[in-house]
Amino acid sequence: MRTNRFAALLAVALVVAVAGAVGYQIGVSHGLALGGQLAAFPPNAVPPIGWYRPWGFGVGFLFPFLFLAFWFVILRALFWGGPWRRGWHHAGACGVSSSFDEWHRRAHERMKTEPSPQTNA
Repeated sequence: MRTNRFAALLAVALVVAVAGAVGYQIGVSHGLALGGQLAAFPPNAVPPIGWYRPWGFGVGFLFPFLFLAFWFVILRALFWGGPWRRGWHHAGACGVSSSFDEWHRRAHERMKTEPSPQTNA
């Protein structure tokens, strides 16, 4: 079981490293492209960079929260497991396990067959 967790962690680390390297290269190429455009301007001119927003209007602030939520879900699945680790897949209706149902049925059968205790008042 530990080897599967280690392999998953290694795969996630590899994907993160590749995504970071690709993102870095994209940023460098974007910076070089803008640097070439800015070199053509005279020193006192204002470059046309203004309101450039590639993420859309007003929703860019959600990205850090969604990023953290995504990694929380991934780490939770790796370390605490999902429903398969807690035995929820054996649950019957309303999350009650079949062994509990069996115990409950036997308890009610005993209540019907056993005589009730007599109280002396």
